[in-house]
Amino acid sequence: MGDKKEGDGKMRVAAVGDNCVDVYYTLNRFYPTGNAVDFAINLKKLGQDVSLVSIQGDDVFGVSIENVLKKYGVDLTHFYKGGRQTAAAQMNIINGDRIHEKFDGNVLADFTLDRERLDFVKQFDLVYSEKWSRIGRYIKDIKSGNNIMIHDFSKRLADPGNEEILPYLDYAFFSYEKLDETIKDFLKSTQKKTGRIVIAMLGGDGSLAYDGNRYYREPAEQVKIVNTVGAGDSYVAGFTKGLCEGLGLPECMHRGKETATKIIQMFDPY
Repeated sequence: MGDKKEGDGKMRVAAVGDNCVDVYYTLNRFYPTGNAVDFAINLKKLGQDVSLVSIQGDDVFGVSIENVLKKYGVDLTHFYKGGRQTAAAQMNIINGDRIHEKFDGNVLADFTLDRERLDFVKQFDLVYSEKWSRIGRYIKDIKSGNNIMIHDFSKRLADPGNEEILPYLDYAFFSYEKLDETIKDFLKSTQKKTGRIVIAMLGGDGSLAYDGNRYYREPAEQVKIVNTVGAGDSYVAGFTKGLCEGLGLPECMHRGKETATKIIQMFDPY
C-alpha cells in the first residue's frame, strides 16, 4: 500500500491509539472520546474511510464507545477487547474550556500491537497515532512500508520520548496556548529532527506550520465556544482529509481550521 500518494483518491487511513470516556459529574453526563476516537470519527464524517486500532474496556463504557464508532461507520476489525475497565477522565468545563481533573488509563495500559495487528497497520497508506499508542515501539517497522506517519503530541513539547518518534514522522502536531517566539523557535528546532512538517495548534491564535523553509499561518475564526474538547483532534482530521485530497499545506491547515471551528461550537467532540 505504501506506493500510494496523497491525493490519488485511494488512500487508506488507520488511527492507532486511545479511547476513553469523559465524565462530567457536575452535568450528569458523559461521552465516548479519546484522541484517536475523535480523529477517526471526524475524519469519517468528512467522507474518508478510517480504521481504529485500539483496545476496548470490558465494561458498559467500552460498549458505548464501540456503539458510537459503529454509528459513524469507523472500521473496528482491530478494536480488540481487553480485561480491564475503560479509560476515564473526570472533567469540568469553565467558560467553554475543558478542565481535566483526573484521568485513569485503566485498559489503555495493556494496549499493544501484536504481529497480526502490526501487519494490519502496515497495510495503510497513512497512519495516525498519539500518546497511548506508544508508537515508538513500532514506528520503525510501520514506516518501513513507506506509510505517511502523523503523530499528535498534544501539549507534550518536551517529552523525552519525542526524540525516538520524530525522525519517522511526516507530520508532527503539537498544542500550545498562543503564537509567540517560543513556539516559533520550537517548530524550527523540531523540524530539523523530523525533516518534514511540524504544526502547532494555538487555540485562539489559530495554527502555525513550519516546513524547513518558511512558516505558514492559519488564523482562527472568532466564534462562540461551547467546549474545546476535540478541537485539536478535529483539526488533525480536517488536515488529514486535505492530505488525502492532495491539497497543499496551507489548504490542509484551512481544512483543519474549518473542521475544528465547527467542533468547538458543540458540546460533544464530533
